[in-house]
Amino acid sequence: MLELRKILFPTDFSPASVAALDHALLWAEVTDAELLLLHVLSLTTADPFNPEHHFPEPDALFDRLQTLADSGMAELLQAHREKPLRLREFVRRAPEVERGILDFAAAEKVDLILLGTHGRRGASHLVMGSVAAEVLRRAPCPVMVIPARGEHPAGRIHRILAPVDFSAGSKQAVAVARDLAATTGASLELFHVVPDLEVPLPMNPAGLGASMSVVRDLVPAAREALAEMATLAGSEVTITTEVWHGPPAPTILNRAVETKADLVVIGTEGHTGLDRLLLGSVAERVARLATAPVLVVPSRSRAED
Repeated sequence: MLELRKILFPTDFSPASVAALDHALLWAEVTDAELLLLHVLSLTTADPFNPEHHFPEPDALFDRLQTLADSGMAELLQAHREKPLRLREFVRRAPEVERGILDFAAAEKVDLILLGTHGRRGASHLVMGSVAAEVLRRAPCPVMVIPARGEHPAGRIHRILAPVDFSAGSKQAVAVARDLAATTGASLELFHVVPDLEVPLPMNPAGLGASMSVVRDLVPAAREALAEMATLAGSEVTITTEVWHGPPAPTILNRAVETKADLVVIGTEGHTGLDRLLLGSVAERVARLATAPVLVVPSRSRAED
């Protein structure tokens, strides 16, 4: 079971980071977790004495929480709120910002890192922001990525999408998604993509037909496996299942948009030989390109390293 006791929110005081703060406040309140605000100074950090580089005043944070409550969150927040918001602020120095974040997360034994990403378009958006990408690759705990585009402002979580490839990593992510759905009252969809067969186009059209036949044969088996997984997940959460075929990352992104998912929960260790130096290409692309927040759950083996 996912238990969030400490949530780490690294901030560089950029607009993207400030926009993600509401999500951090919301999750801290809903899960009764302590919120740790962290700013890392490095050799490449802009002037730390810039008046824009400061933590919000506590009163301002509580005002933001009240605004969330006034926008329809009051019932949910009250249902899960046992203690007032607990938060601490830290400034640390490190040779690299990402190293400072990861070292702090390990020292404090945080249960979740929540990051805002820079909303760059064009070629630069491919790197998602080097700090966020490196934290995703190396963090031993789940990391929630909040896109800068702001199409899903902080608010009640109605729908959670959990892509599944039946690996141990994705099954662990499903368990986390189930716990979050139970906490927030959201519905949960288990979604599997049968990938297109990566074979050269045959000279004989009949060969292509045979390939498509293999894909069609995999769909019923995937539906059956998802149904069994949904049954094992328990009855306290409304769970549906869906199977599509196509390229995994774009198909997951399309499904998230179609279902208006408020959160995508995805594992990092599947059938593509992932390790902590290279986040799985599917999880990385989904976290980088999704318009909704994405929670990336590391494999248990990686978390125990």
